[in-house]
Amino acid sequence: MPFPSTYPLISVIIPTYNRASLLQKAIASVVAQTYKNWELIVVDDGSTDGTIDVVNAINDSRIRILQLLHSGNIASLRNSGTEAGSGKWIAFLDSDDEWVPDKLDIQLQLMEKQNKRWCYGGHEFIDKDSKTIIEKKVKFIPFSGWITPLVLTCEATVNIGSLVVERKLFEETGGFNNIDELILRKDYEFVLRLSVCAEALAVPDLLIRIMEHEGRTTNAFDDDHERTAFVYKHFFNSNQNSKLKKIARQRLAHHVAEIGRKKIEQGKLSSGMIQILNAFRNNDPLRHVLSAIRRGVYARRKTGTRKIKTTL
Repeated sequence: MPFPSTYPLISVIIPTYNRASLLQKAIASVVAQTYKNWELIVVDDGSTDGTIDVVNAINDSRIRILQLLHSGNIASLRNSGTEAGSGKWIAFLDSDDEWVPDKLDIQLQLMEKQNKRWCYGGHEFIDKDSKTIIEKKVKFIPFSGWITPLVLTCEATVNIGSLVVERKLFEETGGFNNIDELILRKDYEFVLRLSVCAEALAVPDLLIRIMEHEGRTTNAFDDDHERTAFVYKHFFNSNQNSKLKKIARQRLAHHVAEIGRKKIEQGKLSSGMIQILNAFRNNDPLRHVLSAIRRGVYARRKTGTRKIKTTL
């Protein structure tokens, strides 16, 4: 049963840059929500494709645009949008994704009933025609409670577009981190801090549909292991819980071994082996260490190069 309009205001934040056509679908999915008491703040990162005109043409007093100079820093955009809003709750949506119509209704009712401060749910991948990509279907397990260990091991998958967070909790965490080294992993790092501060409420329902396309930001980088390793290193250095630090150290070691594997693939045998040795010293399992070496050597041989270089 939908909430009446007297229920708490939700600030919805959409950061965007030169995605005018996709942005319209994202906004439409917010307008279509069965929960009507929301404000939408579109944070424009200096777009040059008519994005501002697209937003201003929408006849809905709940929607406004925040125009900023181009920075390319999505964490800053989300923080700015949040500061500009006034809702008790905050929700985030990327400009190329779409919500299901009852997303906010489902989450707000459950959080009010169970007195929880943040909530997440299921997601799926879609193509440009908004059709489900069956090949990318993932099994979503709704873990609730103190889920930090599960977030660290990626057993709990929290998509930023499925979140609804209490504003006070967002402020307690310090918001999104602007450290440059966290690029494209700032969502994950934020969720880790969120999970340390408060128990999670997970719903099994599909809440967000993520569009897979060439212009998707996460497809623009090929250094996934380096970026993820930095998250674990940062978490390890900033957290005092010994159990969580142990898990973070193991996950860091795993990705360091994969960095070494990649260097071997590139012909950088010496630096690759140093990385893998460091991973082993930090408790990466022997089977994974040997697997990383084997895969790196095999991939290098597959390129047709007879001699592996030993440059650092």
